[in-house]
Amino acid sequence: MNQTRRREETFKRLFMSQFYPDEGYADVVKASDELETLDPEAEIRPYIEPELGNGIGEADLKLINDKVEAIRGHLTDIDAVINENVTGWKTSRMAKVDLTILRLAVYEIKYDDTIPTKVSINEAVELAKKYGTEKSGSFVNGVLSRIIKALGIEEPAKAPAEEKPNE
Repeated sequence: MNQTRRREETFKRLFMSQFYPDEGYADVVKASDELETLDPEAEIRPYIEPELGNGIGEADLKLINDKVEAIRGHLTDIDAVINENVTGWKTSRMAKVDLTILRLAVYEIKYDDTIPTKVSINEAVELAKKYGTEKSGSFVNGVLSRIIKALGIEEPAKAPAEEKPNE
């Protein structure tokens, strides 16, 4: 599974977690894991949702679930960063899709050194376009731009254009 797909599955799990208390969420994750690891050709396939039974490997599910738990463990700090960098909004009033995407991206920016900031932002905007409203992409992009400035994170400079030799 590639990183983009893993991030999308992480987003889905993180989104789902907002609707369950901690003990209920663990049961939902277990049931969801069982469905996700089904072979797409399994006999039960016609009886489950089309997006389930994708044959996601156990190693990928562990990475996804570990990341969701890590994000949930940092929610107070992540939400504080988001709240400090939005005008006229608070996390309590944001659309759940946009909030979930922002939480995922802020976690990656602050706590995951393996993912370049630019990648986190671009992927967050793409998720917002896919799952949010038509304004979600620009909202997420604007909030994340403010956050990286507030955190003092500098983006790597673009590679200089190759000079053409004088002819």
